[in-house]
Formats: sequence, structure tokens, C-alpha cells
Amino acid sequence: MKKILVFNGISQKVIDYLEGAHFEVVINSQDTDEDFTQYGEDLYGIIVMMHKIDEKIIQKLPNLKIIARFGVGYDNVNLDDATKYGVTVTNAPGANAVSVAETAVMHMLMAGRLFYQYHQKMIGQADNDFLAQYRGQEITGKTVGIIGFGNIGQTIAQLLSGFNVNILAYARHDRDVPNGRMASLDEIYQQADFIVLALPATANTVGMVNQDAFDQMKSNTVLVNIARGSVIDEPALIEALKAHKIAGAGLDVTVQEPLPADSELLQLPNVFVTPHIAANSKEAHENVGLYAAEEIVRLLTGKEVRSQVN
Repeated sequence: MKKILVFNGISQKVIDYLEGAHFEVVINSQDTDEDFTQYGEDLYGIIVMMHKIDEKIIQKLPNLKIIARFGVGYDNVNLDDATKYGVTVTNAPGANAVSVAETAVMHMLMAGRLFYQYHQKMIGQADNDFLAQYRGQEITGKTVGIIGFGNIGQTIAQLLSGFNVNILAYARHDRDVPNGRMASLDEIYQQADFIVLALPATANTVGMVNQDAFDQMKSNTVLVNIARGSVIDEPALIEALKAHKIAGAGLDVTVQEPLPADSELLQLPNVFVTPHIAANSKEAHENVGLYAAEEIVRLLTGKEVRSQVN
């Protein structure tokens, strides 16, 4: 029986679905290369989390046909290597959009209104000088720039409609923006009170939010990143926060994950950080897993996949 590798903790519904389609499901933590290569010629599909997949793994799996990324981003899979060996790579666009969008709005509120800092004050761990000097700001009526306007970006805009905001959206292709309009990056940097990053990490986007971008932003700007840590030039972000070039940042993703306890981002009083948990709702966990499993079954039963990225 053809084996499909999934990771520890995947929804039982995903396992049941794959077994119901007559595949053998193997499960491990996906921590090391050997967690993948040990199955050799028996492995036909993988639902992968964040482990890096490239030629040194793929070449040891001669019958591997599909790598289904558990999520939207796929920067941990070398697409050129997969294509070289005839392996299809898919992602799961839209399956976690609500969960990630809700996290973005939460970060806007936490970083914008300084709720966490006031919690820290209650337990005697706040920077009281900072809180005495700076006040939080409301979202309602503000201009919000959303960089990356796919499923997640559009869902963020939809959730924000109740706040009566003006949306400036940036994407590779023009899209309808019911509560705003498409805009250039410079317009967003210069006009937005809140900027939300919701775009993939690619050769064109890594480091795109850099010192030049921070120099254009308003002093009250709150930057939220629920995309990938690498799209921000992190040293430039830290300097902008320390110099109060921008008001604050809400980060669910960082360049190094997990973030070291001594990271400066955890010490700054105008930053709120969570450990890459935007898609970590029970609904998203199940939806993304099932989407990935369906892609595997479709390909291995001779049907066309929906979301190939290579």
C-alpha cells in the first residue's frame, strides 16, 4: 500500500480521509531529514509543515509524487528541486484565511492599543516610562494598508469593514477593494496608520520592508506581520522601533523561529509578539489538513490538483 507521511498532531479527520482513500498513513515529528527518507520507495506523498525539503531528501524518495504544504506559504520547499524530480508541490490557499485574518486584527489591537503592555504593568513588569509617554490608538476610521491581497488579505479587509477603515491594498494584480482601493507600496508606507503584511516570502519580497520603507512611514504607524519574518529587514525594524520612527509592531512571525528569549524584539516596549500561531485554530488546523490531503488523493488518483505552485 502506498504510504503518505503526515506530521504528529494532524487532525484525525485527515488520517481517516487518507485511509478511506486506501493509503497507508505514516506519522512522525518531521524534525530530521531521516524522518522523510526512511520510507524510501514506499513513500508517495507528504503533508509537510516547516521542515526544509530539497534535493537531498527528494532524491531518496524515488516514487514521491506530491508534497502538499500544510498552509499557504511554501518557502521551505525547494520548488526547482521538486520540479527536477517530477514532484508536484501544492499549498492550501484560503483554508486558514479566517484564522490568520483574525490574528492580524488581534495584533492591530494589541500593538495599537498597548493592551499587553498594560497587562505587564498590572504584574509589575511594564516599562512605566514608555506608558507614561505614549498612548494607544484606535483602529476605527484609520487608513489601513494591506500588503498582499490574496485570500488572507481580502479576509482581513472584510473583518475590518466594521471598523469603518479606509483600505489601501497592494498586490501583483488589481482586485476589487470594497472599503478602499488598490495602492502603490509608497502610498501605503506614506499614508497608512496600520500596515499589515500578508504576502509570501519570495526572492522579490524578502527584506522588502526595509529602512527606506520605515523612513516613509508616519510616526503613529503600527506594523503587523502575519506573513513571513523574512519580508521585513529585522535590524531596520528594531532601529525604527527604538527611534520611535513608527509607533509599534505586532509580529506573529520573525526571521528566527522560535524567537530566542534574549531577542531585542522581546525587550522593546512597543512590540507585541506571538510565536507563529496565526493559523493555530482548531478550524484552520482541520481545514488546511483536509485541503492538503485532498490534493494528495486527487493527484494519486489521476485527477488535477487545485493549487500547484511549481
